[in-house]
Amino acid sequence: MVASLLLLGLGCQKQSKPQPVVVHVFRDLHSPYAYELDHRILEYQANNPRLASGAPIVINTFDDMDYETALHSRFDKDLKVEVVILNAATDAAGNPQLAANLAHATDICSAVKACPTNVPAFVPSSTTGSSAEAGEKFISALAAHK
Repeated sequence: MVASLLLLGLGCQKQSKPQPVVVHVFRDLHSPYAYELDHRILEYQANNPRLASGAPIVINTFDDMDYETALHSRFDKDLKVEVVILNAATDAAGNPQLAANLAHATDICSAVKACPTNVPAFVPSSTTGSSAEAGEKFISALAAHK
């Protein structure tokens, strides 16, 4: 009887909630489509996105550095973000870290109404694990037609 009560007590312990995975997004806050992208981010968050593990995904836009200044920085060393959204593919021309990732970028132009021909978004190759999974899930949602 004591053993069964002990086992029952162990089974009733509250399981810990999975910790949120924060996806830091680098983008131009003053781009022609920034307003529309803001709405898409809010819609994404309102749907309570989660990883397969159950961990919630939280989107946080990186705003510590001006877009043009950041484009000329060393992304893997100066900026730690899980998703990069460029105004155009040509923005990566002077940055080897960004240019190397364009091969696996997704065009999210369908996410915004006032966009140029191609709005590349990608998870930098330096991002791994649950952060990369969350970033890819976010980009997939942006690329989906509304």
